[in-house]
Amino acid sequence: MAGVGAAIGGIGSIISGQQQKSAYDYNADVTMQNTRDAITANQDQTSVLVGRQASAYASSGVDIASGSPLLIMAATAARGAVKGKQIEEAGIEEAAMQRYYGKIAAFSGTMNGIGSFLTGISKAATSYGTATGAFDPKGASA
Repeated sequence: MAGVGAAIGGIGSIISGQQQKSAYDYNADVTMQNTRDAITANQDQTSVLVGRQASAYASSGVDIASGSPLLIMAATAARGAVKGKQIEEAGIEEAAMQRYYGKIAAFSGTMNGIGSFLTGISKAATSYGTATGAFDPKGASA
């Protein structure tokens, strides 16, 4: 009976590890979606800012197709692109860590399951050996 309990406990540990992995994978997917949304928001903000700069220069009668105004708008766009890349890299790194934690949880669950199963089998074998007289718990064989 101990062997059956050990097998069930071991399977439970394995399933628990897989469920934790699934949760971490889900969180990684959510992180990536949030990252894509943040990148899009950053692009929109950058476009609005460049548009405001262009409008301000144009309303002042400044030629926005060349010179300093064009360089300033290009620099603003470049800063927006850099920020977008930073957002992307941070999101990818966070999602990768979550997936890694999921793999660790699955591995840990599997190892705990195997350990539970082996411990149960060992106890069952010891109990059987003691009950049949094939094993002396004090260390001497029959």
